[in-house]
Amino acid sequence: MKSYQVRVAVAVAVAGVALSACGPVQAGAAAIVGKERIAASDLDTKIQDFRKDLAAHKMTEDQLGLRIPLTQLILLRLANDEQYIQLGKQRGIAVTQRDIDDVIASQGGQSQTDAALLQSGVPLSMGREFISSLIIQQKLVEQAGGGVDQQSQQAALQKVTQEADTKVPMRFSPRYGKFDAQQGFLPDERFGKVPAPEQPPAAAPPA
Repeated sequence: MKSYQVRVAVAVAVAGVALSACGPVQAGAAAIVGKERIAASDLDTKIQDFRKDLAAHKMTEDQLGLRIPLTQLILLRLANDEQYIQLGKQRGIAVTQRDIDDVIASQGGQSQTDAALLQSGVPLSMGREFISSLIIQQKLVEQAGGGVDQQSQQAALQKVTQEADTKVPMRFSPRYGKFDAQQGFLPDERFGKVPAPEQPPAAAPPA
């Protein structure tokens, strides 16, 4: 079984989020992915789980350098995981618990894997599901012709993303912000403003 690097796969997963948002979303749902509903209550639970995980590991949200608010990030994680798990089932791709264990081992064990997951905005309660979706995505990329070079990886990833978007579309409730099909969630301070990167202090003028 080939080992997949979590940190590398995380970058692939972020790039591979299928940005689809159309049609109404059921009341009480944060998103609809394919035929599955992600309840707003489940999203709230995952956010609470994540904050508890950070506290247990003596980490803060500020240390993560998030580009979008935590609520939107975890919603995307939940939706993208579900999307690739559904697509994997459609394509007959199976992921075993041993496959997931192999990824964890390749990261240096559970502790190192947990740290990588938290750095990527993944609650530990959904860690194994997240890894499973990454394995599925990587297998799909390989089947689509992704090789070891970046160009073929990107071309294959684009094909896989388009397939995921078509076969397992994602729709998000507007209560979580404005979602653009090309850009993802647009800036919205309702869930907390994402701080801009700190700028180095200006040099003092010569005396």
